[in-house]
Amino acid sequence: MEDRTPRIEDIHRLLLSPGELAALAEPERSLYLSLPPTLPAEEIERVNRGTRMAGGDYVYRGLEFAVPPGVLVPGGTSEVIFDALHDGLVEARGASVIVMGCGAGVEPVLARQRGAREIRAMDIHEASVASSLASFERHTGPRDPERHHFLVSDLFSALPRGERADVIVFNPPANPLRSDDPDLTRVNFSGSAIMARFFDEIASRALLAPGGRVITVLSNASDLRGIVAHALRRGFRPEVLQRKTWTAPYDKILTHLLSLTLDER
Repeated sequence: MEDRTPRIEDIHRLLLSPGELAALAEPERSLYLSLPPTLPAEEIERVNRGTRMAGGDYVYRGLEFAVPPGVLVPGGTSEVIFDALHDGLVEARGASVIVMGCGAGVEPVLARQRGAREIRAMDIHEASVASSLASFERHTGPRDPERHHFLVSDLFSALPRGERADVIVFNPPANPLRSDDPDLTRVNFSGSAIMARFFDEIASRALLAPGGRVITVLSNASDLRGIVAHALRRGFRPEVLQRKTWTAPYDKILTHLLSLTLDER
């Protein structure tokens, strides 16, 4: 009989060792210790059953988005980042903004509406980039090809060398379950590895401008502690901008909106 037990990646490999934890300065030590452990695999599977990839209409604060099949229809976690851009918790005015995993295109629209100087919207999925560009031009008018770039890219691979950003936003598919479905892997189940590569590339390519920051949203349905541990090792300094809880059936999910800057010491 086939074993249908949800499979989960090794979520302990990235955690800080006792020695690393002892060497960590405040307030990073307290932040790290405040992060919740990862939920059991069965709970992660349950809360991800509502993932919508069949397409359809999506509305955010009166803005309508036509989402084609295969592109992730935004949910509540995505809206944590949308709200941060819309409400100014994440300042886009005058900034060079990279939207990683642009999907339906809400973040590029909000970034332009909030006065971003330059926008690069990127996704590994060609249909998501096309959807994002269509939404962008629908709500903000024709793009300026000198300032508004929509790129099919595996993380930052398509970004020209030397480019830098003031703000990089990413709602990652960092849930640690393994899936045989490539589409589910792409939008939900890429695990901690996607975030390790994300921080590695930002650090090694010096993608953040001075004073720039990474904005990401992670919950205890991912290896939250391990991902933050890896970022700390790469010289990032994390800050929790917001902690969000949900109503049933998502009441066990603890979502964290994180801001990370690169340590320039």
